[in-house]
Amino acid sequence: MRCVECFFENPIGTERCKSCGAILTDDKGPVPPHNFPFEDADERSGIFSFGTFISPKVIQATYILGATAISLAGLLMVGLVFTGLAPEYTDTSQDTLFVGGLMLLIVGNILWRMLCEIVILLFQMQETCAKLDDKARVLIALLARRK
Repeated sequence: MRCVECFFENPIGTERCKSCGAILTDDKGPVPPHNFPFEDADERSGIFSFGTFISPKVIQATYILGATAISLAGLLMVGLVFTGLAPEYTDTSQDTLFVGGLMLLIVGNILWRMLCEIVILLFQMQETCAKLDDKARVLIALLARRK
């Protein structure tokens, strides 16, 4: 008998789920394990059906490249001040360039990380919605068999 809450397959005649403890009620006996929609139909799998997203991995790699570029730019700005070459390349004061370089190192990397996390969050929301869709299909199938 399959639990409606966690989809754990329990032995016939069990009153509570062995996995989550939910009360099991089924007037018509156990749900047969074959042809169960949650187990045999997953149309979202595969790279060519766009069921498997490669974007989160690409975003992680892009984050590393972006964080490296931001850090190098910040270090370059601070390095120009410390080496004394800043007046030759810029019209701004050395203090402004130094503070800007430190801000780029700290705030720039934090903002870059937050931006990448927001984009990855969108993909995690899609995965969660897909899991909820799978559970809803199973629940509908279970309820349809009870009638």
